[in-house]
Amino acid sequence: MKKLTLLIRKYISYANFLANNNTTNFERFKSWMHTYIAYKSNESKFNPTYLPKYDQGQIIFVDFGCGIKHEFSYPHYAIVLNTQDRKKNDLLTVLPLTSKKSKHSTLKDWEYEIAYPIKMLLVDKAINDFNIYGTKHLKLRNEIIELAKNASEIDNDEFARQYSKLIESGVNEIYSANKDILDFSDKMSKGSIVEINQIKTISKSRIIFPIKKSHPLYDIKIHPNDLDIIRYKLIHHLVTDSENIDISQQ
Repeated sequence: MKKLTLLIRKYISYANFLANNNTTNFERFKSWMHTYIAYKSNESKFNPTYLPKYDQGQIIFVDFGCGIKHEFSYPHYAIVLNTQDRKKNDLLTVLPLTSKKSKHSTLKDWEYEIAYPIKMLLVDKAINDFNIYGTKHLKLRNEIIELAKNASEIDNDEFARQYSKLIESGVNEIYSANKDILDFSDKMSKGSIVEINQIKTISKSRIIFPIKKSHPLYDIKIHPNDLDIIRYKLIHHLVTDSENIDISQQ
């Protein structure tokens, strides 16, 4: 009981320190503690088979939790590195992504800016999902067909006005269905940096999305050229680090 009391005191002391010195980190820490307890409480119930398979190069959104010092922390995009994921696997190896900032004007050896930004990948996926010839937008398709049938009965300006209105409703539908993705993509509007030195193996329970194939983010992958460069830089980073190890100290 004394150890538990001491632990609670340490938690309260640190939480008070953060609350008085860094409100943002206090809110993050408080949120993470609730999340971590939920993860641990549901640990035995978590079943990765309910999740889809994740391909190499696929982009996911992950809660990395509360890290120490320069460790990657809190929710961020990440790139899946596993060459063969199975639904029974409860682990994934990933590389974190961060939005490009002014400090990235000169990239470190372990940093890489992907050529085709996350924002464009997300927007492309949202636009490609909009298909008036598919079943998802059947009502809109029928309205456009009906307008085309009556084209001879209305003047060109009125036809253009009604057609534009229908297309606008389709665009709004895209945004509504993908609002969370498009909002997140705004954070990556200046570019996306891969942190090669922050490679991590995580539990799939940390994946915020996509956890279903129907999610807008599912099956979005970085360009193969980007993936090739990341593989090369990752190998170079690991080999360089291993060469710097003093064997005599082992």
